[in-house]
Amino acid sequence: MATAAINIHGVSKVYNPGSPQAVQALDTVSLTIHDNEFFTLLGPSGCGKTTLLRLIAGFEQVTGGEILLFEEGIENLEPSQRPVNTVFQHYALFPHMTVAQNVAYGLERLKKPKDEIRLTVDRVLSLVKLTELANRRPSQMSGGQQQRVALARALAPSPKVLLLDEPLSALDLKLRQAMREELKQLQKETGITFVFVTHDQEEALAMSDRIAVMSNGEVQQIGSPTEIYEHPVNRFVADFIGDTNFIDGEIISVKDDLVSCRISANTVFEAEDSGNHKPGDQVTLFLRPEKITLTSDAQIVNGESHAGKVTNIIYLGNQALLSVDLGNDIELTAQTRPREDGNLPFAVGDSLLVEFSKRALRVLAK
Repeated sequence: MATAAINIHGVSKVYNPGSPQAVQALDTVSLTIHDNEFFTLLGPSGCGKTTLLRLIAGFEQVTGGEILLFEEGIENLEPSQRPVNTVFQHYALFPHMTVAQNVAYGLERLKKPKDEIRLTVDRVLSLVKLTELANRRPSQMSGGQQQRVALARALAPSPKVLLLDEPLSALDLKLRQAMREELKQLQKETGITFVFVTHDQEEALAMSDRIAVMSNGEVQQIGSPTEIYEHPVNRFVADFIGDTNFIDGEIISVKDDLVSCRISANTVFEAEDSGNHKPGDQVTLFLRPEKITLTSDAQIVNGESHAGKVTNIIYLGNQALLSVDLGNDIELTAQTRPREDGNLPFAVGDSLLVEFSKRALRVLAK
């Protein structure tokens, strides 16, 4: 069984309690973060993810509940007394100091011996691939390099947990994608528990061992990237993580883990269920666009086939999203890719067949 690095039990945070301006930022949040795990807090702005990170760091105080770091309560400790470090969205580097001096600063405040500081600075700069830039100042560096300096400074004191508050959001897309891989590799090499905050679902899926999806101060679901994407527990999670189609219907029969759902007077879909539903239940089905096959061939391959017409196309370079009208007020978004000549296989107004497996169509648990 994995060792718990952080245990959060029933933690609440209310700003301005007892006043008309009171705001409930977190509502009895409970979760466990394992040692040596890349754990991500994911959600839209205002969902409480940064507040939770600041509570772990000690920059905010809990209103209720407790936070345990390796089984020791830390909610009453000052930030400097907690064996955690934080990397912020804005790196807060000292502009008058060199890279090496920035990295050494925290170690000097801890009154570490000079030889130990020098060796540690060399080690972490090597880890983040900045050895040759040790004597530069932040103003002489790119955004990605400055971010590496901030990481090195946070890693130098060997914290038990590293907290990262949207550290990639100020970088351009290409650099952000490259830094995802570097951050994940850095976490593996150091063995330090990383707690990462982001609103970018692609970032979370690419980097995390596990993800906690948050909304309105509550945790909606915790799971691996695959679990979160393939088996969301509710509509919010399904909608927030990736593109998806939602279809409302009524269950008319249940067989094992498959259900038949009436979508309209003339349309019945079979779908995979969590096992919690019964005939007569009003449910929502979800279907990812990439799990839909579009063809002009009348042959059914893996599932049911439905006639449709393309009503809109959004071209995205390596793929395109097609809106397809199936009639009976059913419209699906499907994904397709350009052919080798660069042209799309379908155009607006084309008639086609939509196919998907009954296992690809799933009933949301709630």
